[in-house]
Amino acid sequence: MAQITARTGFFVQAETPALSMLDSGADWRVRIDKGYSVKSPLGRLIRMGWYYAAGPEEKIDATQGDWSWDEPKADAATWQPAVAVLKPNEPAPWHLIADPLPQMRFDPADPGRVVRSDLPAGDFPGKSLIIPAHKTVHILLDRGVVSAAYPKLVVSGGAGSRVKLTYAEALYGDGNAKGDRAAVDDRHIIGIEDQFIPDGATSRSFEPLWWRVWRYLEIDVETGDQPVTLDGLQVHETGYPFAQRARFKSSDPELDRIWDVGWHTLQVDAHETFMDTAYWEQLQYVGDARVEAMISYAVAGDPRLAEQAVDALIDSRTPEGITQSRYPSRSPQAIPTFSLVFIGMVHDYWMHNPDLAMVRRSLPLVRSTLDWFHGYLQPDGLLREVPGWSFVDWIKAEDRSYPSYDDNRETCVTSLMYLGALDEAAALEDAVGERPRGKTDRSSAEGLRKAIYEKCWDKERGLIADSPAKAVFSQDANALAVLYDAVPKTDQAGVLTRAWPPGMPVPEGLLPASYYFGFYGARAYTHAGLADRYLDFLRPWRAMLQQHFTTWPELRDPTRSDSHAWSAHPTADLLAIVAGITPGSAGFGTVRIAPHLGSLSSLDAAMPHPKGLIEVHFSQTEDKIKASLKLPTAVSGSFVWKDRTIVLHPGMNDVEVPQ
Repeated sequence: MAQITARTGFFVQAETPALSMLDSGADWRVRIDKGYSVKSPLGRLIRMGWYYAAGPEEKIDATQGDWSWDEPKADAATWQPAVAVLKPNEPAPWHLIADPLPQMRFDPADPGRVVRSDLPAGDFPGKSLIIPAHKTVHILLDRGVVSAAYPKLVVSGGAGSRVKLTYAEALYGDGNAKGDRAAVDDRHIIGIEDQFIPDGATSRSFEPLWWRVWRYLEIDVETGDQPVTLDGLQVHETGYPFAQRARFKSSDPELDRIWDVGWHTLQVDAHETFMDTAYWEQLQYVGDARVEAMISYAVAGDPRLAEQAVDALIDSRTPEGITQSRYPSRSPQAIPTFSLVFIGMVHDYWMHNPDLAMVRRSLPLVRSTLDWFHGYLQPDGLLREVPGWSFVDWIKAEDRSYPSYDDNRETCVTSLMYLGALDEAAALEDAVGERPRGKTDRSSAEGLRKAIYEKCWDKERGLIADSPAKAVFSQDANALAVLYDAVPKTDQAGVLTRAWPPGMPVPEGLLPASYYFGFYGARAYTHAGLADRYLDFLRPWRAMLQQHFTTWPELRDPTRSDSHAWSAHPTADLLAIVAGITPGSAGFGTVRIAPHLGSLSSLDAAMPHPKGLIEVHFSQTEDKIKASLKLPTAVSGSFVWKDRTIVLHPGMNDVEVPQ
């Protein structure tokens, strides 16, 4: 779905004239590898209620392949001259550009351990395993953690046998429920399958062309008249080569584990693009990419993959002037609300990176998006339903009816998203000197803010409704209302207390927010001055640790995906909210450190900055807090503790203040 091109072709050009004999042309020869085939698992998975948009399942038939093609004795008669793709003087449909990204990782990794087998597995996969003739054997391996990797299974002998590899993030129990992700017992595996048919020769390597994602790998072997030897299994993890520069170590080991799992989830989902989920949907969606970019800033300080995402979404611009929901993708999808999220993503980039060039090339799309939504404003100041899928959150995975509308097809929820985008766009316009346009956006925001409060505020419940009908209320709408000041400052803490009690329970009568939308809920908490409650906000993630998640899921159980980095935002927020490290001004020009330690007695953390590393160490008792704060050279900032603000200078700052 994400691999798109004008047409297929093959092109090689040597870097120096001395090697020009390697250049592709008419003297190259080609042949079809009849031993290789692919098929899509989409139909099978959709019948189970699961959507799939990733690499196809692969089959290698060693009996049909040419295993000596690269040897001097190779049979040249089976090869034919390469054919030029283009006719003489035909313009090329491709435009080659330098890749701004580094090479993806290819790191040797532990293949895991056998946790279930129909026969003694010995020391496999570290050592070989012989499977006798006329046997059907199932061998289940557990890597202990979900990862994206290339598998390589080496096989000898076994003519007439079949080998199947099935990859899964977790095993399934009764009714295909997952439950404890470390449980094996009598659980079964469901997932993507690759096949290998040995030809009886020695040391045949089965390697799928595309990487897989798994924690559990089942190797199913059905032998014929000959035994087969599984010589070994090698694994090479892959993904974007982020270098971890941040750290988070606290007096609460569970918090540290939450931080680590979130970082690992991003590493699984980050490749040449950010991905919705590396197992199920290798597509770069705006909503996911915004969260993933924030984690990459916080932990790696590497903006290159985020820049790729912003530029790709600029390239996805539709004739109407908004983004596609995901890009690159050969199948267009319209989620107009994600175009509003795109504006927030550009704003995040601007705050964390001193690069106005990115803002400038984004602004034409930012402006056309706001203009497009403006066309759907009604006389009372609210948005009516827009064309396409107005996705806000997975309230129920099987239900696309959210957000709700009144009889006039007006909605408070998407109006709130539009409000936030107007505020963010105004700041971006000001940053590049386009103050008249910024003033216009700010004026539009004020009008919309007033309309939302007048039409959507329910005085009796003390909450913002999802539509002017005031029949449906959600955690999502109230998080956005607080975050974008659609309710007065004096009411915001009360709204969140009613809509988002500590621990993320769902109050009666409110539609629940997903783990993903906790990204906005956490920002609403901070905006309303309730950041001291953030540690309570993480109870669902603590509960998932008890279920042995090694990456964060798409939804509360039952969930399709166990590797969804849009649920990994606590990794960024433990640094930004608990350690309190945030930009004090655009481009991270200054630093603001305002920790919210809750019951932690100590915390050691660091976050990358464009000019170096910000390092903090806190220890607190009942009567005081001691802080050692180190800023990069030429970077100043402030330390905020309750009602006190202390100026910070470059280098080391030692602070001690009473509670």
